[in-house]
Amino acid sequence: MSTVTDRLDENRADRVAFEALAERLPRGDLFLKYQQRTVDKLYTGTALLVIEKSRRIGLTWGIAAYCVLRAAAQVSAGGQSCWYMGYDKDMTLEFIETCAMWARAFGIIGTDVGEDVLDDGDGNPIQAFRIRFASGFKITALPSVPRALRGKQGIVVIDEAAFHKNVDEVIKSAMALLIWGGQVIVISTHDGVGNAFNRLISDVRSKKRAGDVVTITFAQAMADGLYERVAMVAKTKGAELPTKVEWEAGIRAFYGDDAEEELDCVPKSGNGSLISLEDILACEHDDCGLPELYEGNICYVGRDVARRRDGQVQYCMEMIHGTLWQRDTYEEYGQTFAHQDAFFDRMFATRRVGAAWVDQGGMGEKVVEDSQRLHGARVVGVLLQGPSRLDLAMSLSKRFADRSIRIRRDMVTRSDLMAIKKTGSIETSSVRIINEGKVHADRFWAYALASRAADVPAALYQYRGIKRQDREQGHPVDRRSEDDPSRYVRGGWAGRGTW
Repeated sequence: MSTVTDRLDENRADRVAFEALAERLPRGDLFLKYQQRTVDKLYTGTALLVIEKSRRIGLTWGIAAYCVLRAAAQVSAGGQSCWYMGYDKDMTLEFIETCAMWARAFGIIGTDVGEDVLDDGDGNPIQAFRIRFASGFKITALPSVPRALRGKQGIVVIDEAAFHKNVDEVIKSAMALLIWGGQVIVISTHDGVGNAFNRLISDVRSKKRAGDVVTITFAQAMADGLYERVAMVAKTKGAELPTKVEWEAGIRAFYGDDAEEELDCVPKSGNGSLISLEDILACEHDDCGLPELYEGNICYVGRDVARRRDGQVQYCMEMIHGTLWQRDTYEEYGQTFAHQDAFFDRMFATRRVGAAWVDQGGMGEKVVEDSQRLHGARVVGVLLQGPSRLDLAMSLSKRFADRSIRIRRDMVTRSDLMAIKKTGSIETSSVRIINEGKVHADRFWAYALASRAADVPAALYQYRGIKRQDREQGHPVDRRSEDDPSRYVRGGWAGRGTW
């Protein structure tokens, strides 16, 4: 496990780049305008500030500076300890790194960076990172454990609140600090209209709860100099950005149909993502997506069929001690069916495939028929509609919640997985799956098909490759090439025995 010092060293380039830039900036220009307005608002003494924001604008960067200034101050100057809560460990460590950078930039001496072990409220230890200042106050960054805030005093920052697994409890625990003169800062992009973060915004705006709301869209950040600042930092590292128009277009293209929620602060319908960001991050692993790490266990394939507009996605997931590990990955656009089929057939030739579930809707009908003729009952066609769609989605959601799936680290995949929203309550079995008809979420459904395939016990099977004489006798044509040795494999595996 890397230490705080190790991680600080790993991010030295970014810190050095900004610190070099900070020395050249005119006095008072360290913050962008929207960062400065937010800090000024906090210094007015508002007890609860809720900030709905665009992604990728560096607001947390500015909040870190505010925490440093408050924690480094004496009591008489308004000094307080700060408690930062992110949705995962890496996020908390990144915040501490940023605070350490600001302490140096401000010339604050007598700081001590290290790790603490706190009680989660149930007697269980949780790892936290902290900076202690000569003032006696400290900044502590800890993962999303609501009870860990109990009994604390000072300033609380809840970052990306909409994506905390128990966001209601986190917010409730933070509000208790207001009784003792603390300050609560709740920051997030949106994750559905029914998410607790959006409900909190509604409560504050309707005066049901005392506080203030700040909105910072991507367009506002651009108007306040975001592009120019990013370009300046990039230049100190020897890089050049495209033009402002091209850069903004690239950011919006990256988010696609999610741009309205991710960049423009307009929440989508639903209570929030069916699979939380916290669960996705917990299930990402560096060993995934590497075919050479296949261990010879039973595999389950999920295939989302498309031809032109939507993504063509196939995932081969290896079952290892009850957990699905992503091994083989096919993600394409505009490829021929022959190209897609070649990957699919290769999985059957080189992997011990227990089952492959395929999207049978529309053009998937022929794909399923051809695959079943070649690979038999292990290929299952599924229509992604109604109860079947909900069944698939809930299977995948449960795997992420149980941590029984491992996937690649990939920003586009995260976005796809979070595109599927829910309405109603899972606890009362009244949940519905929605995506507003804008996002096909190809990766989500490929994972879901593989997950649901793995829910069904594998069965023993046998098959026979079709050779030339079989064709001459009128048997279906094998689409594998003549030099593919898998044409002549006799017998296979889907549950027990040996390969």
